[in-house]
Amino acid sequence: MGNVETDPHVAQLQAQLPRKHLCKDCDKWYGQEDDEYGPCMYKHHRRDKKYVTHGYHECDEAEELERRVNLWENRASDGSTNGTSTPPSA
Repeated sequence: MGNVETDPHVAQLQAQLPRKHLCKDCDKWYGQEDDEYGPCMYKHHRRDKKYVTHGYHECDEAEELERRVNLWENRASDGSTNGTSTPPSA
């Protein structure tokens, strides 16, 4: 677990993404949109005392951010494999 404000690795990972990865964007967060709070499964699994997070909190889980950065980089480097992208106009 890291902290966006104090962990340079977490901050660096967040900076590599096209936009900040928030708790509400994660499939490991089970919150309610109405109350905006919910448990983070990473924190719950570690038995953190404070495993409930606010949905608009920046993700501070290095494992999740590394996974997201890898997905983003792979997606960007692969291009379109199914032909749905149009080529640049001349």
